[in-house]
Amino acid sequence: MPTVKIKKEKDTDKLIDAMSDTPFKAIIQHPDFRKTLSMIISQVTLYSESYIYENLRFLNTELPAENSKEKKKITDILATVKGNIINIEANKSAEASQLSRHNVYHHKLMYGRYFRGDEIDNIDVIQLNFNTINRFDDRIFIDFQMRDKTGKFVDEENFQRIHINMSKPLDKYDKMGIESLSKLEKILVMFQITSKRKLREIAKGDSDLEDMAKIIEDLNEDEEIIGQYDSEKLDKRQHELDLMYAERKGLNEGIKQIVKNMLKSKMDVSEITKLTGLSETEIEKIKSEEN
Repeated sequence: MPTVKIKKEKDTDKLIDAMSDTPFKAIIQHPDFRKTLSMIISQVTLYSESYIYENLRFLNTELPAENSKEKKKITDILATVKGNIINIEANKSAEASQLSRHNVYHHKLMYGRYFRGDEIDNIDVIQLNFNTINRFDDRIFIDFQMRDKTGKFVDEENFQRIHINMSKPLDKYDKMGIESLSKLEKILVMFQITSKRKLREIAKGDSDLEDMAKIIEDLNEDEEIIGQYDSEKLDKRQHELDLMYAERKGLNEGIKQIVKNMLKSKMDVSEITKLTGLSETEIEKIKSEEN
């Protein structure tokens, strides 16, 4: 008897994770996002939004490895505003190594300019780190410097390192709704939303946000980009986002429901333990409640 394959219906509301490498790069460099990006950069520089819009130029985003122990790394975006460097990073990891890695990037940028013969003393380097995990306080923009093991500052005077706290506006949106958000906060939330319906609700009534929403939706129709995100990875990322939401709310019942959803999607118990931190015994107990 021939086997019958049941085709799983596509979730038309689900979006790919816009903070993943390829979508993030595509959004940031999209011509229709230029005005919005200029607004974000103007918040942390002395440049006006209009000046940035007119003078922003994107560069090659690949930087060579500095030594044999270092893996090849790609910065998310390198750009210039009248010769001064803007380095834009999308970070989803809470590991402290993420911060030390940025210092390596910085030196590559600075020395790369120097080796090309440019005058480096008057060049500003601004690094914008879009971080989904908050490492500091509740401010959206936090200017910080790197220290070595002795406590000595290691960043040059003309280097500015900005942490963009994306978890704060997302938490605010979850607790207080769209009306509580500023335009900047809505932009940061839209990078993290994986629901088409919610994306449209946040963008409604603002032409810049509607342009951003369209870019994200169009990326979800791009076969080349979609091909990099199979359904299993999308489901796993959605479960991770659900967990973050439940943990922020402190909802034990919410986590229990997420585990049930994972079990329904046939995810291995070992994988669920990694994502939730629950033991296999706890997961089996939740599983038995469903039977």
